[in-house]
Formats: sequence, C-alpha cells, structure tokens
Amino acid sequence: MSSSVSDSNFDYSNIGKTQAYINAQNAAAKESKDQVLGQEDFLMLLTTQLECQDPTQPVDNSQMVSQMSQLSMVESLSTISENMDGVINSVNSSAALTASSLVGRSVLVDSKEGFFDGANPMYAKIDAGDGATDINIVVKDANGTVVAEYTAASGIDDMEFSWDGVKDAGSETSDPTFFESGMYTIEATAYQNGKKVNLPVSTYATVGSVTLGSNYQDTILNLVGYGNVTLNEVEEIAL
Repeated sequence: MSSSVSDSNFDYSNIGKTQAYINAQNAAAKESKDQVLGQEDFLMLLTTQLECQDPTQPVDNSQMVSQMSQLSMVESLSTISENMDGVINSVNSSAALTASSLVGRSVLVDSKEGFFDGANPMYAKIDAGDGATDINIVVKDANGTVVAEYTAASGIDDMEFSWDGVKDAGSETSDPTFFESGMYTIEATAYQNGKKVNLPVSTYATVGSVTLGSNYQDTILNLVGYGNVTLNEVEEIAL
C-alpha cells in the first residue's frame, strides 16, 4: 500500500539548481544581510548616544523625535523589503512550474534553421508582412544543398509552412523514404512593392528539458536537436 506525500511545502524555486549553487546563493544572501543595519543596531546607537551625551548640552527633543522617526521609517522599509522578497520567491516558483510544463511542447524560435527527426514533419512560420507575391520557399540540408522547393502565388501576414521530409513517395507496395535527421534551413523569397526580398522565417522545435536559472529570464530550454535557448527568446508556445 502506497501513501501520498503533500508537496505544499516543496520549494519549486530550487528545481534544476545544484546544491553548490543553492549554497552560494544562501552565503551571498547572508553576507548581504550582515552588511545592513537593523532595528537593534539603530537602538544600540541611539542608546549609546544618550549615554555619552554632554550633561551641559543634552540632546534636543526635536532631534530625538527626528531620529525616532527615521528609525520608524527604516523599520517600515525593512518590512516592505521582506514582503517583496516573498513576492519574488512566489514569482520564481510560478516560473519554475511554467517552465517545467513546457517539456514535450513545441516552441517557435527566431531562426530559419530547424531540426528534422527523420519521420515527423518540420514546421515553420513565414512572415509575409502586408502582402507578398511570387513566393519561393526552399529547404536546404546542412551542406547548403536544396532538397525541396515550393512556390505560392501570394501570401499575407504569418504563413504556416511544413515540410514532411519525404525523399521518395514510394508506391502502394513500398514505404516512403525520408531524408536523414538533422538540421535543415528554410529560406523564403518573394516580391514586395516590386522588389525581391527575403521573408523572415521562424521554426518550431520541441522542448526536451528545462534548466532553471537565478531568475525567469535565465531559464534555459533545451530544444531537441537544436540546442539551448533562453526562455525570453521564445516567440510562441504551441500545443
């Protein structure tokens, strides 16, 4: 018989971090805290000042009130800082959950190079802007050799494109032959306002794993066959 363990106290902000990295963060936080004067330090300074004052020239009441006001302000700022730390930790925990949920999903990256696994279609998005005509799309292998070519009379805005990677369609008695798996480049040219231009191309890639950084922007996505990109480099997350 198995029992379940509640994960309500689990610290998601430490997902993907090594123990050495966590220890270094804690040491840096402690050092920073040790360099800041707290309420007890201010009270000690104030008490020492009262003890050492010149009896013939006692501390002015207005100065005392001013110092106490400053102490109260510092205490309030300290409380606000602690609350902000809690908010930041909550945001980091939310980022960890969000990033971990991306594993296995497709993301769009600003690159005309994409990974073809040798079986499943390779997807891309072509930006035709306000409109383009005589669109020509080519797929090149790692050596720059054109392995497929397509044309379209016209297009506008974002155009979805997919390449099945089929090298030989075969016949009813044989299976199709695919190109080898690897990196392929999709290039698109067209005419806009009477001029031939290169259209921007972005490709989709599958998230294989996630490595969390010290903040949301430093989170690294490992894309299958493609490599690593930061989370803020992702243009779109697909289903």
